[in-house]
Formats: sequence, structure tokens, C-alpha cells
Amino acid sequence: MRHTVKAITAVGFFFAATTGSAWAQETAPLAGDIKAGKETAGICASCHGAEGISDQPGVPHLSGQYASYIQAGLMSYKEGHRKSTRMAEIVASLSKQDIANVAAYYGSLKPFDQVVKRTGATSPAEEDPFAEIRADAEECAACHGDDGNADTPGMPSLAGQHVSYLINALKQYQEGLRKDEDMQTFVEGLTKSDLEDLAYFYAAMEPKRAEPPTEGDAIAGLAITAPCSGCHADDGNNKDPKTPRLAGLDAEYLVAAAEGYRSGGRDHDVMREALASMRESDIKDMAAFYATKEPKALPVRKPLSLAEWVEKCDRCHNAGGHSTDPRFPILAGQNEAYLVNALKRYHGGERENSMMYAMSFLMAESDIAKLAAYYAGQGAD
Repeated sequence: MRHTVKAITAVGFFFAATTGSAWAQETAPLAGDIKAGKETAGICASCHGAEGISDQPGVPHLSGQYASYIQAGLMSYKEGHRKSTRMAEIVASLSKQDIANVAAYYGSLKPFDQVVKRTGATSPAEEDPFAEIRADAEECAACHGDDGNADTPGMPSLAGQHVSYLINALKQYQEGLRKDEDMQTFVEGLTKSDLEDLAYFYAAMEPKRAEPPTEGDAIAGLAITAPCSGCHADDGNNKDPKTPRLAGLDAEYLVAAAEGYRSGGRDHDVMREALASMRESDIKDMAAFYATKEPKALPVRKPLSLAEWVEKCDRCHNAGGHSTDPRFPILAGQNEAYLVNALKRYHGGERENSMMYAMSFLMAESDIAKLAAYYAGQGAD
């Protein structure tokens, strides 16, 4: 049986560690009255359905969900830890005992993962986590190389570049802060998720040093780059994720980028001031210096496939999201839009749960969408 006295008692300790609710931190779940809860649950029916099965996108099914989980969730809304104007209005009029009763009523119903029909695969297929982004990356290959290592003079390599820097650079092209018609056309229709996926795709690639520079004196450039080391490191392999790695980049590209900052074509006050006093020959020497340095690969973890994410989630929520532990809610057959919204809130820290925040922190929007679709499809046979 899913609902046991021992498990419900244990759940109080779980919520004390993972929710922001002061009630959850100090009090074990209250015992609820199912009959009284059914009467009170009438105010919930318009959104969650008369039997706890919602037909509205973004509204969760409650039928058969663990009473302790529902109770803690409602208390979080009551105390303002979970944000929802509608839910806050509803629970404001409910006492702690009312909430316990409602939770007991919904928990007594047949679990929704045994009611909602299965629509998805029983197990996620093995996949290339970069599969969806490779089509976009193909358009980049002509200039930046198949693996992100450009072999065309004047073009930057993207392989092994910092994720945050790449995302910011792509956004600047979208916003017109960087001027390049080809790049602006390419990024125009890309979503935030697309930008993130592209950035991780290239950051995970092994960087290679560009061809030797045809202009500039790398030895003379060493002295010139001393003021740059604070941000870009002595050898151009800086660790600041918002600052580009310069080591091994094409010298012609570095010169063009520097001129862009000096002329205002690239909007960056610090770089414009740093380059303002440099002569053209100084810039070429500096570019030659960085171009000759060996680029170092970043410790970027390859994005997880859906199968790998599911394996992690199933450790707590059980196979296919059919949870058998009241510390962890049932996910199988849950409303897909609700799951997307919940994961985004954990990802952004809007829901106070240290375990879920840590789990979702590295998820891209595409990961969240695929996970939600998978678990929503894992209902009854």
C-alpha cells in the first residue's frame, strides 16, 4: 500500500529539509477527515475536477496524490512560499485542519496514474542530446567548422568557448548590439532554449589552435597583453564564464574584434577603453600572441539525454514516475503543462526545495519540455 502510517510520519522530516514552509519545518502532517475534506474540496473542483482529475492545461491532477504532499503544498501556498494569486485566495480561508481534510480526501481517491491513460513510451529511447540542435549547427559549419573549429581566416572558433559568453554574444546579435548581417539573420528566429543548446553544443567541443598568424609579433605581444591578463588570463585561457577565451583564436579575427570595440561596432565600455590607446601594430602583436597559445578544453559536462534525466528522476519518483514513496509525488500521468511550469519554478528557485533546485539547475528548457512530456504520458495501461 502506498499510504502507510510509518511513511506519512517519515514525510514530516523530508519536508522539513526541502520546503520553505515554517509549518512543514515544525509540524508533522495533520490527520485529515476524508468526509469533511470531500465537502471542503468543492471549492477546488472548478479547476482540479470533481474527482481530482483536471481537464485544464497547467492544473495538476490531485486524485490519489499523497495526502502529505498535498498538505505541505497547500500550506506553502498559504504561507506564500509557492506563488499563485488564485491558490493564495483559496487557501486563505482554509484552516490547517481544513487543508489536512482536503488532502486526506484527494489522497483517498484512486491515484491518477491508474486513471489517466498512457500516451507516451514506457521507456525513453536512447538519443543524441545534441540531435535537435545539430540542424541549426549545420548552418554555422560553413564559417565556424563542423566541430566549431574554424579554418577560415577572420572567423572565430567556437569550440571550447564559455557557455555564458556564447549565449551573451548570440543575444547581442539578436538585439543589434553586434553588427553582422549574416549573424543577425541567423539568430533572428532562435529562442532562448535554442541559444542555450547551441552554446552548450560548442562549449563541449575540443578546441584547436588556429593557423599561425601572418602578421604581428607574438613575442612583442606578450608585453602588450599584460593589462589584459586580469580578465583573459596570462595565456588567454581565462576561467571567467562571461569573458571569452582568446587562446588559439584566429589572429585576423582578433584584430577585427578589437577594431569593432574601438569603433563602437561592439558595445563594451571596458574593452573600448582598454584598446583606445593601442596602435594598429600593437593590436596585431597582441592578436598574434593569443593566436599562438594552446587553447584548453573546458570541463563542460555533455548534456544529458532524456533517458539519462529519467534515470535520475526515477531514483526518487520510481520507474516511470509511479511513486511508491509519499516523500515524492506521483508524476506518471500528471498534467504536462503543470509539470513544465513546476520544473521551471524549481529551476529558477521560485519553489523552495533544495533537492529539486539542485536537480533542475542544469536543465535546459528543452530538457524540461521532454521530461514533462515523458512523465505525462506514463499513465495507466
